[in-house]
Amino acid sequence: MQTRISHITYYVDLKSLYIQFLGCNLHCPWCIRKLTPWDHHLDKETLVGIKFQGLLTIEEFKEVINGVKELEDAVLGGEEPTIDPSLPLIIRILREHNVNIRLLTSAYEISTELLNELAMCESCEVVVSLKSLNPEVYRRYVGGELNTVLRNIEKLIGRGIKVIFETVLIPGINGPAEVEEIARYISTITDKPTLIIDPLVPIPDTPWRRPTNEEIAEAARRASKYVNVVMHERGRPSRVVVLYPRVSVKTN
Repeated sequence: MQTRISHITYYVDLKSLYIQFLGCNLHCPWCIRKLTPWDHHLDKETLVGIKFQGLLTIEEFKEVINGVKELEDAVLGGEEPTIDPSLPLIIRILREHNVNIRLLTSAYEISTELLNELAMCESCEVVVSLKSLNPEVYRRYVGGELNTVLRNIEKLIGRGIKVIFETVLIPGINGPAEVEEIARYISTITDKPTLIIDPLVPIPDTPWRRPTNEEIAEAARRASKYVNVVMHERGRPSRVVVLYPRVSVKTN
């Protein structure tokens, strides 16, 4: 069975996998994946030797996972994991390895099979990237209907699945006031609301700038009135190893 897995890295000190999927059902112009299809924690020397080698089959994915001796966590991300029909099976395989699983998603497409698999997974956490609560902004920039996402969020929470939220702070589109609105909404739908606020990383040829430190602080302050706010600062360093695709090494 073919998956949409194109890239896997292993964080040695964290004993964590980052499994990246290729393809997305939305088209956010500020998506950080426009900068590189590879793990952005890789050094330049490694990036020079990495080339696309196709998508893994389920059997190939199992071989990669079975080769990891110490594994505690797995993050499923990249572009959009939920468009992969094999995602429920991938989660099932990871569950057999007794790892904590974090699924990063827009929640635009949540199949019944995936919903059922997540509901059975006590070690799973879903991180929903909520781009905006403005239907017009969502439709214009993201390319979908906001109500579809909100209905899927209700389904996830209704099945008792652990859900936290993420949003990108974008001056002019999703600024501190809009982030506060998102935080307020989250506080009404879950008992332990958590919001990750990611400052925009500017993408070339787009009009949006990185938020200032003052804007970041204001967004966090306003959101913290309603939710637990998490800011992605530089965490504990870890050596990163590419498990797929195989990296070519230049020799003199």
